[in-house]
Amino acid sequence: MRLLPTEDEKQSLLRTMERFNDACNYISQVAFTNQKFGQVDLHRLTYYEARERFGLSAQFVVRAIGKVSESYRANRKTAHQFKRYSAVVYDDRLLSFRDLSLASILTVDGRRKIPVVFGEYANLEQRRVLKQADLIFSKGKFFLCLVIDLPNGTKITPTGYLGVDFGIVNLATDSTGESFSGKAVDTVRERMTKLKAALQSRGTKSAKRHLKKLSGRERRFKRHTNHVIAKRVVEKAKGTLQAIALEDLSGFKVTVSANQRERFGKWAFDELRRFVEYKAEMIGIPVVAVNPRNTSRTCSRCGYSDKKNRQSQAKFECIQCHFSLNADINAAVNIAFRASVNAPIVSSRVDRKSTYVVAEAQAAAL
Repeated sequence: MRLLPTEDEKQSLLRTMERFNDACNYISQVAFTNQKFGQVDLHRLTYYEARERFGLSAQFVVRAIGKVSESYRANRKTAHQFKRYSAVVYDDRLLSFRDLSLASILTVDGRRKIPVVFGEYANLEQRRVLKQADLIFSKGKFFLCLVIDLPNGTKITPTGYLGVDFGIVNLATDSTGESFSGKAVDTVRERMTKLKAALQSRGTKSAKRHLKKLSGRERRFKRHTNHVIAKRVVEKAKGTLQAIALEDLSGFKVTVSANQRERFGKWAFDELRRFVEYKAEMIGIPVVAVNPRNTSRTCSRCGYSDKKNRQSQAKFECIQCHFSLNADINAAVNIAFRASVNAPIVSSRVDRKSTYVVAEAQAAAL
């Protein structure tokens, strides 16, 4: 979550970060000199001195000792140094919430009640503990990284599978025929690439400042797009009481031309898959991964597979039964069928004939 401090509160938080990390550097030096890295040993060696020298509360010193001890778990060959504005570790004695919009956070100047806004879920990049939070200062803004424990939703009993095919032109297409175009993402990528190239070639201070400002903007846009798609897929699966079938793309490599390399290289399909998985798990929607090999070449009506079936990026026409359909929808229907074969649902008899009913309807509409 992001903190929204006033200028006075901002300065107070910065002073807290400086003093906390000064204490960490002192504790780290003592730890390395004495070759004592356990939290209990460091507490005995540094607690009282750190409190007196840096004017920190008892719990702040405890958290600083814990941070130093944790940092030495992986590497004890050199003394560790902490940056001036490295993260400050808070626990439930130092941080509390009056409601969902206000945080009561301890600083070196006393407690401050600061407005907050919630962000999004993120991967844990290191060992974290419940009831602890990291105060981070990044690009002039303060963030609290909180660890929360959400119970999984009550699992539904699905009656079928919603197949989802990932792609470039269409980022995702499901087996009901709904597609999410990648055109907007391509437009942003192309604009950002041209702008960054122009600024890098210029090389002035102003251009470098502009490049720094642009940093991460394209990534944030793509992440937002993936969240929107994942939310829609999960909501549809919940509304239709279906499990979700996704492509298992691990180990697959795609060979593309040089002019398409950047486009494919920036395709965040793994992130989209992870978003679908965690959103589905939270509300009890089962997710299965299937082998996607030849799903774009196999007829969803008769099951005949041939490279010639895929006539273009968008068009699929079976050379055996002459069934025609949008290629992405055809692949999504095949993914749903494979999931039903590999992980059959007891409450519903699923076969190829019943699976391609949706494909028949889509073909008729097209």
